[in-house]
Amino acid sequence: MNVKFIEGLQKRKNRREAGCFFLEGLRSVTEAISGGASIVKLVASESFVNSSQWKQIENIYSSAYHKDAELVLLQIGDKSFAKLADTVTPQGIGAVIETPWADLNSPEVVLSVPDNGRFGILILENLQDPGNIGTIIRTADAAGFKAVICSKGTVDIYNSKVLRSTVGSLFRFPVLQTELTGLEIAACLKAFGYCVTAAHPRGGVSLFDAAFQGKMAVCIGNEAGGLSEQLLNDCDMTVTIPMPGGTESLNASVAAALMMYEVRRKGKI
Repeated sequence: MNVKFIEGLQKRKNRREAGCFFLEGLRSVTEAISGGASIVKLVASESFVNSSQWKQIENIYSSAYHKDAELVLLQIGDKSFAKLADTVTPQGIGAVIETPWADLNSPEVVLSVPDNGRFGILILENLQDPGNIGTIIRTADAAGFKAVICSKGTVDIYNSKVLRSTVGSLFRFPVLQTELTGLEIAACLKAFGYCVTAAHPRGGVSLFDAAFQGKMAVCIGNEAGGLSEQLLNDCDMTVTIPMPGGTESLNASVAAALMMYEVRRKGKI
């Protein structure tokens, strides 16, 4: 593995073919190690290896895996690391990590994952803003949702901007990147007894009146167009977030947060 290979991971096509992605930044890398991510290679600049923070990485790595684990390091020059970085002032530490849940076309795989107190599944259909996706994934983790499933057409969750926004949540619970449509994902979950609920700005049951009981799946649609008509028509329930102030719609990440926390509040929390 060399710098050229890692540079290539900036492209979605190369990430898919290689089955791995590049993660940059001290906090992100420590979260990945602590979360038990499958580290292919740690990548560090000469300056970082000679800093006090490198010892921190070594200690976390030894603790997370086992004390005799081989620390697989690619040490490169500061200028070479800057070519890999997607930030203005790179910290000099990154990691190539095996993709844990990408390109799975069987959403039911999440049903075999131990709940550990988590419940509720979030379906994201055709979302395009990396910041929104990252924030939604992080909020789903915080709210204790069981999984996030992304439809075909949704932005790549291993995009560097998404990775920075999730702040390690990708390594704590299943986030699936599929080639299925939102309708196909919903049909799969329905077959396993999930009530599939659409978040829609108008015409649905008020979020505050909706009964969220049993196994719930919440659908959030594209930032501009919302959910596709096919998925909207197939959902078991349509829920509208009250907006008494008069605005027409909410940011997708805000709507997702309100929906998820209301599911948790009314469910088996």
